[in-house]
Amino acid sequence: MDAPVFVDWLSMYQVHYGEKLPVVNQGQVFSLDEHGTIEWTTQRHMVLEGSHNSKLMLRCDGSSVHVSGNVGRFHRADNLFGFSYQQCVKKWNSILNDFNLPPFSAGELCFIQGQKHFGFTGAVNTRIDVTKNYTFFNRDDLAFFMQWLSTHQKGRLKVGVSGDGGTVSWGEGSKYLYEKFYDKFLEMQAHGKRKNIPQDVKDFVERLGVGRHEITLKSRYLTQNGLRYMGATDMDTLTQIYRERSQLVLKQSLPWNDFNDIPMPFRATAKDWRDGVPLAQTMKKTTFYRHRCELKKYGIDIATPCNVRALPVRFREIVNQRAILTICQRPNLTSRTWFSESLLSLLEAERIIAGFDDVAVVRDA
Repeated sequence: MDAPVFVDWLSMYQVHYGEKLPVVNQGQVFSLDEHGTIEWTTQRHMVLEGSHNSKLMLRCDGSSVHVSGNVGRFHRADNLFGFSYQQCVKKWNSILNDFNLPPFSAGELCFIQGQKHFGFTGAVNTRIDVTKNYTFFNRDDLAFFMQWLSTHQKGRLKVGVSGDGGTVSWGEGSKYLYEKFYDKFLEMQAHGKRKNIPQDVKDFVERLGVGRHEITLKSRYLTQNGLRYMGATDMDTLTQIYRERSQLVLKQSLPWNDFNDIPMPFRATAKDWRDGVPLAQTMKKTTFYRHRCELKKYGIDIATPCNVRALPVRFREIVNQRAILTICQRPNLTSRTWFSESLLSLLEAERIIAGFDDVAVVRDA
């Protein structure tokens, strides 16, 4: 049984043509020209504050409804376990109902000229975060794995590391896709007091050495991959995307030497980058940026030196199927009793946990 992939952050909007909806905002921002004439106005999102310092953003201008936030954690002490895409939409619709706003809907299938994917008349996704938990069963192996990730760019988006070493990220600032792997315990420690995270949950995460891999699918990615519309989005597709991306980031399955899909002369530039040639110094500035722009389409950023150091580490996933089904009968994921009794007692006996992938770090001699 695979450990579940879930969604936490979900941003979307829907335009309700011809309808007069309640206006929901937190004021307006406008710009004046030198004559005092209003050039433009925009409505500020209303910030919805839930329990445990959880926040969401919502606005409606009378015809379009926009929402954004980690709806999976709203009114919850923690989001150690999350929800499916459909469940997150349902949670948003429940919130919209509180403001007398219509629910998000898929609408009708339609063909939009100039686009390669079919469209829908309903809600539009602008950001979806998919995530998955991994366990190492001790913090030393988690730290070792994080250190390995921090030096392992593999020709992908630029790698970054937080000051405390607790987060490794790829593609920060990208309008297309952003990924990170972080130490869940350190994240809880940083926000624990503000979010009122129960101590038993933090102890649980610390003891298991929990790491989380999170992929932020932004508007451009969603559009190009047929996930722009709610009607075209389902959890099976998001799970498959996660599996493909995680293979590249976490398992080093991207072939380093396979540049056959890259056309010349960009292929030669990619090989020079792989071989450590200082391209910014050896190429004309205009050529460098033109090649960089083209090679980014293949996941290569020649502005960042290629890390070809062979690291003495590999890891594998281990999914133990025994006794997991007993826990997966939809437990109350917010129940303190479920954490302290059901899970911890099972870990004592079996060292397995539903909702996580058990990852063993193997250090080569």
